[in-house]
Parts: sequence; structure tokens; C-alpha cells
Amino acid sequence: MSEDIIRPKINLKEQQTIKCEKCESRFFKEVTMLKKVPKLLTGSAEDTIVPFPTYMCNECGHVNEDFELFID
Repeated sequence: MSEDIIRPKINLKEQQTIKCEKCESRFFKEVTMLKKVPKLLTGSAEDTIVPFPTYMCNECGHVNEDFELFID
């Protein structure tokens, strides 16, 4: 059956390269934002820490708007 699946051929060289909105670097590193959820909201005995992975510019530390998970 897997032979019947049509897979599009995508040339990644032709796709847009994401750049830092601040310094235009092309290099990012994965970072983790942590949210603390109070035990009263979850009904558990302790507060819960929830990780959210996102990306930050490797050169200047800026987080592009598309990578912002929550606006505080």
C-alpha cells in the first residue's frame, strides 16, 4: 500500500529561509519556555511545570514574532 502514496518532491533550497527579525541571522537555537500551572487549576497536589519549546536567534537572542508562544 505504501507504494500507492504520492509524495510531493520538495526542494528545500527553493524554500524561504527564516531570518531573525532583529539582526537577520539565519541561525537559531531551540530554547524552552516554562509555564507554572497552579495546583488549584489542575486539581493535583502540586503546581505543574509545563515546557514549551521555541526558537531564539543564536546571534542576538531575539525571539521572532512567529515563535512567540505567549504575549505577557
